[in-house]
Amino acid sequence: MVCFGDSLTSCGGEGGHYSHWLARLLPGVRVIDAGIGGDTLDGGRRRFESDVLAHKPDVLVIALGANDFWRNIREIEAMGADLDFMVSAARSRGTHVVVASCFGDRQFWEEVCVEFEPYRFGLAVGIARMEKEICGRYDCVYVPNMQVDIKPNRLPPFWDETDHPNHIGNEQVALRLLPAVKEVLRRWHAQR
Repeated sequence: MVCFGDSLTSCGGEGGHYSHWLARLLPGVRVIDAGIGGDTLDGGRRRFESDVLAHKPDVLVIALGANDFWRNIREIEAMGADLDFMVSAARSRGTHVVVASCFGDRQFWEEVCVEFEPYRFGLAVGIARMEKEICGRYDCVYVPNMQVDIKPNRLPPFWDETDHPNHIGNEQVALRLLPAVKEVLRRWHAQR
């Protein structure tokens, strides 16, 4: 399994990435962390061959899009084209995919503390809609908000001083991802 993403995949310190927790929770599954801080969907697309496909994974977790959201310089359609490319390439090789979102399917107006301004709510909803549509097209599993269990941001015991989940926060992220990963592993086993 490859966990492919940005700093939300590479944060947490030595042994504390969510990929490390997934490896502990799934003994017998080899887990590769392919997270690079600051990466975007188009950056992921550029490195997809070397950092994902070269490993020939059975399962892929894609957790990209947070930096695209914060920078807000590309249209959702362009972001979607990058995600579609990666999911399509993985699925065409028999890899089962989990798309892990950072912002999807949330009731922003009902949350006590949202980590971004209300003018961004529409962008977050648009990205979630795009992610869900691609997951439906390629029979992937969608995790709408991988950090829902450690909200609000920036507070102990789950967050570090860099505004990223620490090792304790990433344990919760891994537990949130675990049912989706188990589902795609089940699908992979059923296909063999």
